Amino acid sequence: MQINKEVLASFLLYSQPFQYEDVMLYPVCMDQVLDFLALSKSITIRKDSTFREKAIIKMTYLDFLVHCALHPELDEKYKIDSLHKYFQFTIYLLQMVCKNQEFKIVGGYLYINNMKITSEIFDDLRRIIILQNDIEFDIDEFIHHDTEIALQKAKDANNKNADEVTIEDYIDSLSIAIGYSEEQIMKMSIRKFWRYIKRYNLFENYQICKTAEQSGMVKYKEPIKYWITSIDEKDRYKDLKADEGTLRGKVG
Repeated sequence: MQINKEVLASFLLYSQPFQYEDVMLYPVCMDQVLDFLALSKSITIRKDSTFREKAIIKMTYLDFLVHCALHPELDEKYKIDSLHKYFQFTIYLLQMVCKNQEFKIVGGYLYINNMKITSEIFDDLRRIIILQNDIEFDIDEFIHHDTEIALQKAKDANNKNADEVTIEDYIDSLSIAIGYSEEQIMKMSIRKFWRYIKRYNLFENYQICKTAEQSGMVKYKEPIKYWITSIDEKDRYKDLKADEGTLRGKVG
């Protein structure tokens, strides 16, 4: 089955754990953000556009991770560092979000709380982790690999003159902005942390624009957008994407 985003939305609101069959998935907090960022790359590979072998494109994502573990030469071929370790990274990631639940491998299959993790179940767990922790990745979209590289280069070029901001810088800034201690911030879920960052930016920009307008020195062509609004970003690359079924249909 495919996880229902509307059902998950109510749990996302308060960063609550999400029950999936016999497995409970917990949102990751900021005190584990660096480990999470390192491990989560294992579930965000654009498999169908990055790899050229039809056999790999036809694989489920779980089968793909196992395949990479058995073929370390793919690391060099596709210039993806530690690709052969991504299956292990994924298990570590699942252990992180499932906390102290029972993990075991029997007959080559992973079990969590005695629930066999099939390819279909893995896809659901992967989807939940992505949504629950606000990873900017849609597992249903398809972007051609060359297009993705070009987009990344353009993004890097736009940011080349910007100061490099670290996670610690964001934590410090949010602490000052909203008066939270570092300990309070580290207990926030990653998703809620970034929502606070985005929301505060909207609030600050609104205050600056409103103050300038009220001074009489500045007049805007359009009404100033109020800061209490949706912070979900529009998809800038919508026209460059297609459903993954487009590619699957071509390879048969």
